[in-house]
Amino acid sequence: MQEHLIVDGNNALHAIDELSQELSRDRNQARESLLRMLEPLPAGEGIRLTVVFDGRGVRPDLSSHGGMEDYTVIYSSSSEGADGIIERMLMASKEPGNIVVATNDGLIRNCAYQNGSAAMRVQELIKRLDSSIDQTSRRVRSRSRDEDGKSPRFENRLPLEDLEP
Repeated sequence: MQEHLIVDGNNALHAIDELSQELSRDRNQARESLLRMLEPLPAGEGIRLTVVFDGRGVRPDLSSHGGMEDYTVIYSSSSEGADGIIERMLMASKEPGNIVVATNDGLIRNCAYQNGSAAMRVQELIKRLDSSIDQTSRRVRSRSRDEDGKSPRFENRLPLEDLEP
């Protein structure tokens, strides 16, 4: 079954130095930066990714990110908060063994463990992201080599025989 990675968005924003600095200037831009940063995970690893942020609305808001069906973004209601959404997702899961929660919040990690899920700190998530990017880069490089194992030579020229006078 497909792994489902749930990221505590606000927690990640505060745990990643570059995003924490950006957060102090522009909260929405910091959120977008985090979402873009995580894009290689569902694309490269084939996992389901959900990022949960604290929201301000009356109801939670759920949408896909960048048209990727396996990448969901949730903004909680103002009354429940992201932690509440993550806890409900953990408790409602029919397959908790497929869930991994990324957060530095000890209470949320404990909730994951108690419900049969796994958890990791945000720093571990960043290491996993780096590894995923490296693996994708190696795959792309290996596919772009010719039979001799060399990168194909790019020639920036037009075939003259195809041009009409």
